[in-house]
Amino acid sequence: MQLTRSGEYALRGLIFLAKQPADRLALVSEISKVQNIPKTYLAKIFQRLSKVGLLRSIRGLNGGFALARPAQKITMREVIEALEGPILLNRCLLREGECNEEKGCSLHQVLGEAQERLLDIFNRTTMEDLCKPRVQNERKGRR
Repeated sequence: MQLTRSGEYALRGLIFLAKQPADRLALVSEISKVQNIPKTYLAKIFQRLSKVGLLRSIRGLNGGFALARPAQKITMREVIEALEGPILLNRCLLREGECNEEKGCSLHQVLGEAQERLLDIFNRTTMEDLCKPRVQNERKGRR
């Protein structure tokens, strides 16, 4: 699995919005400039995120974008899957019966465990978490 540019830009845009006061609307042009993201690309991403309810969009002179919910209630998984669909390490993990070898395949078991761990991290990491400074190499929940 590789996070696409759209997924990365979406996360960076939402992190910017999460750092703003709750009542402040930000323009795509401002976010684009600060985050170094192409404006038209970010506008398309934000339209999609608005349609799925992660952002609210206000048109007009005093319009802009803001998070639709508090930053601590929006997870990385929601953002990524809103743009890219389900997060899968391999097609055999899509649904039971997708792979003929899944019952006795050690690879299937390892990929399944890896996917569970990845999804756990993405499910518990919120936009609020991503706004906090982190010590390099620190991992949430790492032993």
